[in-house]
Parts: sequence; C-alpha cells; structure tokens
Amino acid sequence: MTVVNVLCYNRKAMVAESLLKNARIIQSFRRSIGFEVVEDGTLVLRVPYGISSQELLRIVAKKEKWIAGAQARVRREREEHHTLRLQDGETFLLFGRPCTLRLRPGTGFSYRKEEGLLEMGDQETRENLARFLIGQLRPVLGELVSRYASQMGLRLPVVKCSRAKKRWGYCNWKGEIGFSWPLVFCPREVIAYVVVHELCHIRNMSHNKAFWQAVAQVLPDYRERENWLKVHRKVMSTL
Repeated sequence: MTVVNVLCYNRKAMVAESLLKNARIIQSFRRSIGFEVVEDGTLVLRVPYGISSQELLRIVAKKEKWIAGAQARVRREREEHHTLRLQDGETFLLFGRPCTLRLRPGTGFSYRKEEGLLEMGDQETRENLARFLIGQLRPVLGELVSRYASQMGLRLPVVKCSRAKKRWGYCNWKGEIGFSWPLVFCPREVIAYVVVHELCHIRNMSHNKAFWQAVAQVLPDYRERENWLKVHRKVMSTL
C-alpha cells in the first residue's frame, strides 16, 4: 500500500468514526442496515442486533459520500423551508393544490375544496389547525389503504396517523402501517404511492429488487410519484 493509499484509508476511517460517534443507532431484528438523515442533520442507523463495531465502521465508510450528500440536502431544505403563517391570504398546498387561508372572527374551520379556500377562526391555534388537517387526511388514507390492500390480496392492516416529520410512512414487524400527517399537503396520487409502498412492506421489509417490482406491479409510474416527494420534501415543514 502506497503512502497516498494509507493516507486516504486513514482519512476515510477517521470520517467514518466521526459519523458513528454522532449517529443515533437503533438495533432491531433486521438483516440489513438502514441509513437515514433526519431533519436536524443527524445520521440515524438502523442495524441488526449483534453487528460488530468494525463491520459498522466499514459500511459507514463505504456510504460516506451518500451521507455527506444527504446531510447537505437536509441543510439546504432547512434553509429553504416555508412555515405557514397564520394570516389572512397566506397560500399553501393542500392535497397538492394551491389553497388560500382565510381568517374570520371566532373559532372553527371550513375547507371549501372547489374554491381552494380554508377558512379558519382567528381564535384558533396552530395546534387546532393541525388537528383539523389530520381529520381531512384520515378518510383519504382509509379509502386508499382499503382499496389497495384489497387489490393486493392483503388483510386490512392496522393504520395509524402520526405527527412524525421525518418519514412519510412506516410498516412495523407486526404488519401495522402508519403515515405522517404532512401527507395532507401532497397530491392524492402521491399519497397513494406512500400507501402502496407501506403495504408492500407487509410482505417484504427490504428495499430490494423484489420489493420495487411489487410496487411497480401496482403503480407502474411510482418513480414519478416518488420524485414529487423528493422535490417537495419541504412541505413536511409547512406547519
């Protein structure tokens, strides 16, 4: 090994050690290692029980470039994100369509879909608005989960709606699926993709070739829908 190669190897090892030192590591019964960079820039590693520190260091070193890119993207999104201001005339996306917030005296909410208007009492809070939007999302999720579970020959799973802003959906080892409420800002066809994605995880917890083939069998254009989420990820921070 040349001096240059030794220096490169040592640099990669040092970077990997630094990444691991600052990472959040979650152990579970799984076969593969999952990498995620959350909205504050923290690296989250989901690893199998019993994995050695040396093996983890080796894999993190191989993913160094991806991790750096993901952390840079999160920083960019944090700088660009737009938080909805609770003032009359504010515009935002609701089910992927432009919507205007109208304040009126008192309390309560009213969504006028065809007009693209969301009326909100000026005594209401941001928390109450979030609850109202979750109420708008739940029946959409219920209808989509029921339709696609039936189409895929799956028993209707337990469905949860969380306030997590780190991922769009999840499927646990019990076969329960959950969705992040900021999906309410996404187009219905994009919500359908997230639903199908999580339903496919009931049979296959990995993101391997067979998994993506299963997704494509239900939604041949899933890549376009997935790309919408990547381009518009900042909608997670709307509220």
